[in-house]
Amino acid sequence: YVRYGGNTTSFALAVDHQVVGFVDAGTGLLAYPSYDLELAPSIEVFLTHYHWDHIQGLSMIDALWSGDAEIVVHGPGGPEGAVTAVITPPWFPVSLADAPGVRFSTLSRPVDIRGLVVTPFEVEHPQGAVGYRVDGPSASCAVVTDHEAGTQRDASIIRAISGVDVLVHDAQYTPEELPARLGWGHSTWEDAVDAAEAAGVRRLLLTSLDPRTTDGGADTILGFAQRRFPNTGIAHPGVEVPL
Repeated sequence: YVRYGGNTTSFALAVDHQVVGFVDAGTGLLAYPSYDLELAPSIEVFLTHYHWDHIQGLSMIDALWSGDAEIVVHGPGGPEGAVTAVITPPWFPVSLADAPGVRFSTLSRPVDIRGLVVTPFEVEHPQGAVGYRVDGPSASCAVVTDHEAGTQRDASIIRAISGVDVLVHDAQYTPEELPARLGWGHSTWEDAVDAAEAAGVRRLLLTSLDPRTTDGGADTILGFAQRRFPNTGIAHPGVEVPL
């Protein structure tokens, strides 16, 4: 678990070495100083949904509690109620609702952050979730972290991510594992490749692998995917997608 594992999911959006936003707020959020990044005075956090592994890092942003940064938390269907209901005693020592540096927004339209345009779209996941397309000045990326392929929602997702340069796509299960996990809200590496081909993307990064997947197991999955889509990698700490 050295190269691929360790943290729950978070993707930093950076402009001029400043983090201006995050897509999801897992524990990986805390790693940004390791990559010579600092927080901007105003930060937009885009949550795909409210399961624990996507919000754990939100409570750990020092600037949120000190008021040194304004943090806007976006998400589907009412992020304030969902997040403040769990980041509060007795599950957390203090209540996020009392933090001076945070406010909430139910996201339904694109948001422009210093030239990065973030657009939500619905994906297939228990209790509902969204993915995000990020269009920058010179390239684009789509993040589809928790999605179960094979439903009628696939067509609208392909339209939303069509033509992006980089697709970050759920690949939690192998094709052999999936039949016992239907309805759990995740895809296989084959589904990720299918989406990349259908959307005409340039590069594919697999994400949301099963937490028990070792580095060696991840490399095996990567090898299968590269046979069909050679420009495939695995999202890991420190990977960069220039936009």
